[in-house]
Amino acid sequence: MKLYYIPTTRAVRPRWLLEELEAPYELIYIRPGMMEQPEYKHLHPHGKVPVLVDEAVTIFESAAICAYLADKYSEKGLAPEPNDSARAYYYQWLFYATATLEPPVEQYMFNVFPNLPEKVLPKDAQTHLSTTDAQTWFDRVCQPLDRVLTDRDYLVENKFSVADIITGGVLMWAYRLGMMKAETPTKLYLEKLMQRPGFLRADEDFYAKVGEENPS
Repeated sequence: MKLYYIPTTRAVRPRWLLEELEAPYELIYIRPGMMEQPEYKHLHPHGKVPVLVDEAVTIFESAAICAYLADKYSEKGLAPEPNDSARAYYYQWLFYATATLEPPVEQYMFNVFPNLPEKVLPKDAQTHLSTTDAQTWFDRVCQPLDRVLTDRDYLVENKFSVADIITGGVLMWAYRLGMMKAETPTKLYLEKLMQRPGFLRADEDFYAKVGEENPS
């Protein structure tokens, strides 16, 4: 199994999961020049990371990779079984993290790093949303997390799952950008996640400056 990887990007999420699973894998570090090579474009049509190659399976998108791995290693219990009603909430938080929680974090980052490469931030995708507006948006979409996490450590049945890895991965970006100043249940949740041995093994570049590598 091979994971194509750049530190401080979404590729940290499947790497974190692989560490939690204690699954054997080869980590392949990708440099910007490699991403434009035709061979790599066969793996990812946009030349980004992460990409997971597992025998006949080649898959991109961090959440999709994590969902695939959770089902492949179902005996590890990092996703509810398909016939378990908790699976509905698992899906809910997976999609919430990527579709609702992440956009204001991206917009905040685009303000902080306006000179990101065109590959990361196309000129026609730039908005005039201020950091203040992005912060307000982020605080608002964190409110459902605050409510759920008031009396539990994890999102789904209070058991650690891939939903926590994807959500934690988004929150980690926000934390690094300075968006999580208040001592909310969501911030406390993230701080607990960041103490997990699997996370610590995966994120060797936690203190790297956001923007050093191309987020993707």
